[in-house]
Amino acid sequence: MKGSNSKQNKSVNLRLVLSQIVTQGPVSRADIARATYLTKQTITNLVDELLQQQLVVETGVKKEGVGKPSTQLLLNDDAAYSLAVRVKSNQVELALCYLTGALVTQCSAPFQAGQLLHVIEQQLQQLLASNQLTALQLLGAGLTIEVSPDQNITERQQQMLLLQQQLVALLKMPVATEQTAAACAAYHLLHGEARALQSFCYIHLGQQVDAAVVYERRILLGHNGLTGALGEIFVTPEQDKYSGEFGRLNDFVSVSSLQQFAQKKLQTQLNTEGNQWSEAELLADKLELWFEQSAEPMRIAIHTLESIFNCQTIILGGEVSAWFLDKLISRLRPLIPSVAQHGSRTVPRLIKTPEVEKVALQGLATLPLHAAIRLDAQHALMLPPVSQLSTLQQLVFSEVTPAGAD
Repeated sequence: MKGSNSKQNKSVNLRLVLSQIVTQGPVSRADIARATYLTKQTITNLVDELLQQQLVVETGVKKEGVGKPSTQLLLNDDAAYSLAVRVKSNQVELALCYLTGALVTQCSAPFQAGQLLHVIEQQLQQLLASNQLTALQLLGAGLTIEVSPDQNITERQQQMLLLQQQLVALLKMPVATEQTAAACAAYHLLHGEARALQSFCYIHLGQQVDAAVVYERRILLGHNGLTGALGEIFVTPEQDKYSGEFGRLNDFVSVSSLQQFAQKKLQTQLNTEGNQWSEAELLADKLELWFEQSAEPMRIAIHTLESIFNCQTIILGGEVSAWFLDKLISRLRPLIPSVAQHGSRTVPRLIKTPEVEKVALQGLATLPLHAAIRLDAQHALMLPPVSQLSTLQQLVFSEVTPAGAD
């Protein structure tokens, strides 16, 4: 993306420079100039502002051919923190992360009807106190509401918008919302396996199987902002004898399908809440049939994504453990031949999310920074009045057009 050296575009240029530092760092001023077409003086002025707010730091020097070595710039790990808020049917999860995406601490708590906001505020205060932090050190919050298989998706969107408005008023900070798969894709774009990629698909294995498609480093939204229901695709020609429906991916590979298998075949209630997968691991031998049945539908889904989008890679993650992911991936190989095999490849066709148990909360915590530095992500952001923003927030979110703005 090119910047403009016009003074009127200062806020856009600042976020463009910050984007380069976040995704390419450590990076030199000269590297940023080549990527953005901004003048040396413009970049110097913008970097000075970021240094003054301690949002970025100078770290070491790098010798590049002839000439003087260049000082490298890097996002300051603890210049500020980001909050993740994940609402389930009767439980809410919170996490604090560094701006670089690393998880600092997390907690979860049950809530009753009408008590959600109170529980969020209470849990946040406990997290801040236990880590000797204040709310002024938060850049913003990322929010999602997990939808149950039988819940109307439009209703969920309306609930999330209302809760976003309520959290902005309660916490007096920027709040960005997104579906979990899209949030995880944002994490991979900024801090994870996709920092150097232009296109990829992220598959999120949860109670349902969701996905996010990224093209030219932009998360595609779909009509009305609804997209990514990968689990709804049909992967078998057999029809259910009760509903008459063909077999969907959700019926084979989702966490809920694993739980149903354990209940039906093993007479066991499998608890995977909060990534508690120890029980499933102990039953690994007895779950072999489920993995065997899930492999071919998942191979079909991967082949479908590759055939349609021909992205650079597919990243696999979700509400699962590293053990689960390793076991599933081992069943997927060899992948079905597709157009992805043609031409030279610089990355594998399939990539596993490292530390997969953390990725959902890390993804949500990434949303405020992602919305700040990506013009195409500002739809997800809602801001309080400028007077309630900290100096750092005013700098980062200056002239951002948030959700609901005219």
